[in-house]
Amino acid sequence: MKLRHCFALLVVLCPLVLSAATPGTAKGTITFNGKPKNLTYAYAWKEEDHFTKGQINTVVLLSDSKLTDAQMADRSARTEAARVGKFTGVLVNISPKGEIEQGTFYTAAEDGYFDASGMHKWEKKTLTNAKVEGKLSAPQGKFFKTTYAYSATFEAPIGPKHEPK
Repeated sequence: MKLRHCFALLVVLCPLVLSAATPGTAKGTITFNGKPKNLTYAYAWKEEDHFTKGQINTVVLLSDSKLTDAQMADRSARTEAARVGKFTGVLVNISPKGEIEQGTFYTAAEDGYFDASGMHKWEKKTLTNAKVEGKLSAPQGKFFKTTYAYSATFEAPIGPKHEPK
């Protein structure tokens, strides 16, 4: 009898775990120094805000490449992948009020990344504990020697935060 319950639990939970680890989709472009790249993957998870302790933000990462678990768990791994041109993207932290409090651009143009706030726009379609979707964008701007802009619609399941192993 216990084996039957374990099997039933496995059948119910396995698709939930797999969908949480599966990236969502994005459709749009990110441009650095006039060179556009297609954003095709969307990742999302919840994490505590580093500045406002106790506030849980929804983190959304739009990417031109599928990322590994190690890259998802470690900002340094994402930065290194971007630095060597294996990944380009943008990450934003959406507050419970639906505001973008901070963001990070990942690009080889700035040795892997740069943080930038104040220009990200989010047109919310859905934000629940299980799913986030809408449109993220930033008008053309400049960070030292790098020009940037992006716009993409996306849909992503909110998965667990990846932890370094």
